[in-house]
Amino acid sequence: MKKCTKCKQWKDESEFYKDHVTKDGSAPWCKECKSEYNRSYYKNHHVKKMSENKKCPVYLGIYINERILKHVMPNAVLMNYANPGFDLVCGKGYLVDAKSSVLHHRKNQGPYWMFGINKNKTPDYFLLTAYTDRESLNIDHMWLIPGDVINDKTIVGLSLSTIHKWDDYKIDHTAALNCVNQIKASA
Repeated sequence: MKKCTKCKQWKDESEFYKDHVTKDGSAPWCKECKSEYNRSYYKNHHVKKMSENKKCPVYLGIYINERILKHVMPNAVLMNYANPGFDLVCGKGYLVDAKSSVLHHRKNQGPYWMFGINKNKTPDYFLLTAYTDRESLNIDHMWLIPGDVINDKTIVGLSLSTIHKWDDYKIDHTAALNCVNQIKASA
């Protein structure tokens, strides 16, 4: 038995992470306290940095898209950032994984958007948002694609020359543009 220095409770040694730096070989805080601390720290520090750092890899995917989704789908239940497999449950109970990409430019080929699907079999749908760039936050296209259409892919690349293949899944993104305009006005 060992006493957690955070919650002051006596717990079995299996309730502590290993820590080779300490004399007894286990961390001073129990797993429960350490997990709670990590969640709190992440919520209070990481998300704030994303909102301030447009170059952060998940700035569009988390900070901007989450605000858009709350605006466009008010009945949706958003999951925590670290939720595996999907980002929200829509009002009809479908699991949706939201992805975003900015327009990439290649020297010898045309511009394209690249979405990381990672062979994710969990969501019923993927919501793909294509931005012109990070600075303007202009949304060029949005698609709602059934999971079984693309969940076997690691990456989905959409170029201007092949974009017409996805017309069946294109959705009106006027409400999303209105939300982005509100975000830009408040910045």
